[in-house]
Amino acid sequence: SVTLVAAMSTSASTSARIRMSRASPCRVAVIGGGASGIFSSIQAACQIPHGNVVVLESGPKTLGKVKISGGGRCNVLHDTSKPPEEILQGYPRGSRELKGLYHKHFTPQDARKWFTSRGFTLKTEEDGRMFPTTDSSQTIINTLLQAAEDAGVHIQPKQKVQTITKDDQGKFLIEFRDESKHVFDAVILATGSNVAGHHLAKSLGHKIVSPVPSLFTLNAKHQIKEGGMFHGLSGLSVPSAELTFKVPIEGKKKKRVLQQS
Repeated sequence: SVTLVAAMSTSASTSARIRMSRASPCRVAVIGGGASGIFSSIQAACQIPHGNVVVLESGPKTLGKVKISGGGRCNVLHDTSKPPEEILQGYPRGSRELKGLYHKHFTPQDARKWFTSRGFTLKTEEDGRMFPTTDSSQTIINTLLQAAEDAGVHIQPKQKVQTITKDDQGKFLIEFRDESKHVFDAVILATGSNVAGHHLAKSLGHKIVSPVPSLFTLNAKHQIKEGGMFHGLSGLSVPSAELTFKVPIEGKKKKRVLQQS
């Protein structure tokens, strides 16, 4: 997917900056155990001599979204035979920012080589999505976690970061939910769309651009049961469809149409 390659591209360039700015061994905290966080930790551990890289994941497990992506098969890439410009057309917001990463740091072809060099093959389906031939997202998860282990990355689940402060020496003091504190030389923030991550970034002086919905779920747990509108349709995909989303308005009998496309 564009998102995963973007994560890999960004983490590759981030690790290079850490490597260049740190001649001595350093402690690196990667906040977030998703695809971006795990790959960032691998890159950092491989490129920083004698570094101590720790992934801090607030939940009980890492790579949760990778597990469910692509209907549990994980469309890890998009047709890498296409030029980056064509791939980026599928990412209308942020394509300009991604263009440099795709060309200078970690191309889609680099991403494919990274995975296939670790012992499994990918297939390209008619719509351009690329899946592991096992048709299982667990293949991707196992590959990422094994690469992290081989690189010496320490993964710590259930580690909720509360605050990050930077001292006069440029080191980062991280305070956790249990009020414990640890000092790191560098921090990679890989919290994705999590609002807590936005707050952490803002506390360090970064400007946050207000996010807009891109991919979201609808709560239809009652409709997937027997007799419901969506019963038996789980996993079904169609090339084109029309969706009408209606919400009730208090005090009115009719529902308001929010979007139809």
